[in-house]
Amino acid sequence: MPKKLAEATATHKTLLLFAQLLFSGRRLWLIELAEQFHCSKATIMRMMGTIEVSGVAEIETGIESSGQFRGRRWYQLKNLPGTPHIGLTRDEVEKLSFCRDLLQRLLPEGIERVIAEGVAKVSTLMAHAAERGEATLPKAARVAWGSIDYTPFQTHMETLLRAVPSHTVCAVEYREVEYKFPDSGLQRYEFVPVRLTAEEEALNAEGWLVTGKGKPQTKHPLTLAIHRICSCVPTRRVLDACPPLPERQGAFGLVGYEAFSVRIVFDEVFSGYIRERIWSEDQEIVVLPDGGTELRFQAADSDELIGWLFSFGNGAELLEPEYLRLQIREELEDMLGMYAGGEGEGGE
Repeated sequence: MPKKLAEATATHKTLLLFAQLLFSGRRLWLIELAEQFHCSKATIMRMMGTIEVSGVAEIETGIESSGQFRGRRWYQLKNLPGTPHIGLTRDEVEKLSFCRDLLQRLLPEGIERVIAEGVAKVSTLMAHAAERGEATLPKAARVAWGSIDYTPFQTHMETLLRAVPSHTVCAVEYREVEYKFPDSGLQRYEFVPVRLTAEEEALNAEGWLVTGKGKPQTKHPLTLAIHRICSCVPTRRVLDACPPLPERQGAFGLVGYEAFSVRIVFDEVFSGYIRERIWSEDQEIVVLPDGGTELRFQAADSDELIGWLFSFGNGAELLEPEYLRLQIREELEDMLGMYAGGEGEGGE
C-alpha cells in the first residue's frame, strides 16, 4: 500500500511536487500545496528550490496582485531543459486527424489552418516516421447545408477564447434577431465568456451577462451567436470567482433559458429517426401501438423547438405545452394565408 503524503519522505514529496507542476499546466498556490503535502509553506518553498537547482525544470513564481487570490504566492512550470521524449502512436495521430477533418468548413480558415499545422507537427513525434503519411491522410469530411462562413469573425472568436481562462469582461456589440428586438439597433453587453459551443452548424459563446460598472457582478446566463457579434473588445475588468453556468441537463435549446416540459408524437415514418437519437438527457421515449413514438423531454427555447417541429411537417404533433400548440396554430394559419391565393407577390 502506498504511503500517505503525511508519511512520505522529503524526496518522495519533491518528486510528487514536480509531477504536479509538470502535468497540471496551471498555477499552483503555495498555501494549497502546504495543505496538500501536510507541511509548512517554507518546506514547499525549499522543495521548489531543490527542483530548480537540480536543473530538471525552470519554475516561475509570483504574488497575485488582484482578484480573490490577491496576495497569494503561486508557482508554475516555465520551461523544461530539453524536448521531452514522447512517442505518439499511429492510432493517436489518426484520431487527431479525424477530429481535424470533422471541423472543416465549420471554423474560420485561419483557425482551421492552425489546427492542420498543429496535427502535422504532432505527427513528427510518432515513433515510426514512415507511418506519418497514412496517419495524417484525410479520412473524413464534414457535410453541411446552410453553413456560416466564420472567417470574418475569427478575431472575435480568438478574443473570446483568450478571455475564458481569465474571466475577462468583454464589451460586446451584438445584432439580435430582428423579430425579437425590432428597430432596436445594436445591443451592448458586458459579457464574460465561459465556453464556446457548437450547435448544428452554428457556433455560440455561452457565459454571464455582468453589471456594467465597478466590480463585475453576474446578472444572468447569456448565449451569443458568434456570427451576430459586431465587435468584441476585452476590458480590464475581471469577474472574480466566476461561477459555473447552470447545468444544461441536456435540455433541447440554448443555455440561459428556463426549461419546460414537452410531449410530441411522431408518426411511424419518423419514429426510427427519433428513437436513434438523444434529444435531452432526461428524455423518455414511448413506443405507441400504431408504430409511432411519443417523445417526452425538456426544452429551453420555444422558437427553436417550433422550427424543429415544422421540419417534420404533419409527421409530428406537439401535445404539450398547450400555449405552444396555440402559437403553432396561429403560425400555420398565417402560412396558409400566404398560400391560399394564386401566385404570390414574389412571382408577379
